[in-house]
Amino acid sequence: MLAFVIVAAAAIVLQTVVLYALYRATKESANRMEGIVGRLEAQGAPILEAGRAILEDAQPKIAAITSDLAESSARVRAHVENMGEVTGEIVDRARLQAARLDELITNTVDKIEITTDVVQNSVLSPIRRVQALLHALSAGVGFLRASSRRKSSGNSTEEDEEMFI
Repeated sequence: MLAFVIVAAAAIVLQTVVLYALYRATKESANRMEGIVGRLEAQGAPILEAGRAILEDAQPKIAAITSDLAESSARVRAHVENMGEVTGEIVDRARLQAARLDELITNTVDKIEITTDVVQNSVLSPIRRVQALLHALSAGVGFLRASSRRKSSGNSTEEDEEMFI
């Protein structure tokens, strides 16, 4: 049993030494961590303060920008709707005017065709008839002159042959 007590005492002393070594290592690590945290706090505090100041300064500006943007987009929507209505009215008016113009042109072409028919039937037909009569009279007069020349010259056979050739 004495051997058991000696082994147990040695194990307890060994555990105590290991625990003391762990304690010292943990304490050194904690001291190092406290130093690092202290430096981070010292270096990070001004950055955090500057960031906080920028956010505090920018917050009202961002709110104003957001408000202005919402108002501007509402105005743009209203103008776009108004332009859509105006464009629709313009298109409707243009269609109406195009229909009126088409009707006017159709009526004008119809009237021109009617006028052309009237002119041809009323004016040109009688003129053609008169012209045909004049040609007929001219041909008759020419024939009579030619006959009288043949009778007076006596060479009607030669002239007939010449005309035949």
